[in-house]
Amino acid sequence: MTAESMLPAEKVTRVAALLADRVRQYDTTRDRRAAFAYTYYRLTTTLATALDTGSPAFKDPPWVAELCETLASAYFSAMDSIDAWLAVRPGGPADEIQPGELPDTIPQPWRDVFAASSVRRSYLLEDVLFSMMAHMSYDLPEALRHMATSTADRRHIADFHRMNAVLASCIDEVQDDLSSRYMRGLSSLDKLFTRSDELLTNYGIRVARGLAWFNCDRLLDPDSTEEASRSIARSTAALISEIRSPGNRKLRAGLWILRRLIPDRRHWPTARTPLV
Repeated sequence: MTAESMLPAEKVTRVAALLADRVRQYDTTRDRRAAFAYTYYRLTTTLATALDTGSPAFKDPPWVAELCETLASAYFSAMDSIDAWLAVRPGGPADEIQPGELPDTIPQPWRDVFAASSVRRSYLLEDVLFSMMAHMSYDLPEALRHMATSTADRRHIADFHRMNAVLASCIDEVQDDLSSRYMRGLSSLDKLFTRSDELLTNYGIRVARGLAWFNCDRLLDPDSTEEASRSIARSTAALISEIRSPGNRKLRAGLWILRRLIPDRRHWPTARTPLV
């Protein structure tokens, strides 16, 4: 079956299968990218089910599938570039990495995320939260811009909103399964992140994706393209800084203490652990 002859649900299911391969790869090598890849996989399977069942009823299912494919392509490209760099970099896998060490072939937000995950006291929830920020604040508006440029059509906002509702509706369940798969007691880290993990909520998903649509419009406007590009490129680093080193000195000191009191508790699934 050629890609052109595939139904929208089948195209999204194919993306989910590729994400499942990444999850297994990262689990096998105990790569910290596994947690977000698993989260992404679960969200994508939910979208595939929605397209397959027709609930909700998307007006243009092929457009929804194309956005899913375009967005996933940006993620895979960034991960492949990281893998290519890891294959030739000096030093061991446990070395802490600085964003400036990573090549320009990797988008700046993903450099920031990968470097942040390399520090000794990086938590699983951070790995997911920072990756989600990079994907939604940078990859998503860029994917929307690419599609708008190629189709000259911005009339899909209703379907985009339906996608947001579908993805947001399952985030609580995904977080529960994420905790079971990689770290029991994930909710105990709420005290460490205060309200900074709102992105991983029903409301947060909707807001983040809505902002991505707005930023796409900024990117498409010649008068704001340059500033919008700079803004979305630095958003992830700003979130990382807010969580790792907040401006309030007392809060920063309190977080420093909590990081030393709360263990990571990360564990890794076996090869027989199902993805769902």
